[in-house]
Amino acid sequence: MDFAAKMKELFADEDRARDMARRLMHLAQNDPTAAAREKDSVLAFIRGPIEKHFRYEEEHLFPALEEHGLGPEIDVAKKHHAALRQEAANLESAKDTKGIAQAIYFAARLMLHHTNFEGDYIYPELSKEQWHALIASTMADNQ
Repeated sequence: MDFAAKMKELFADEDRARDMARRLMHLAQNDPTAAAREKDSVLAFIRGPIEKHFRYEEEHLFPALEEHGLGPEIDVAKKHHAALRQEAANLESAKDTKGIAQAIYFAARLMLHHTNFEGDYIYPELSKEQWHALIASTMADNQ
């Protein structure tokens, strides 16, 4: 994958997560039965694109960001990742409509919180040029 495609993929994943999270939180609060019908698609999204995104961050971006002095922020982001993975497990084991809707709400809230956290506390810490260099270096690492 080339640099431009990687940048587009990373931010598209976050935009999708943010949009999905808002929709699911609203659905879980207003129509638990409809929210419960989303269980499989939510699990597929968390365990597919979101997990791929998390692994890329954990394996490539986070170590580089720690070198930029963002260790405390990265520690929080890693806790978010762990919490969302745990909430996916909770969602998978939920059986009744109320429990499923509640787990969907919590997972969605975690996705929204995490994407907002990164946008507020991690992304602004590097210039556009620094981000481009960092992403480009991860692309070289993966070849």
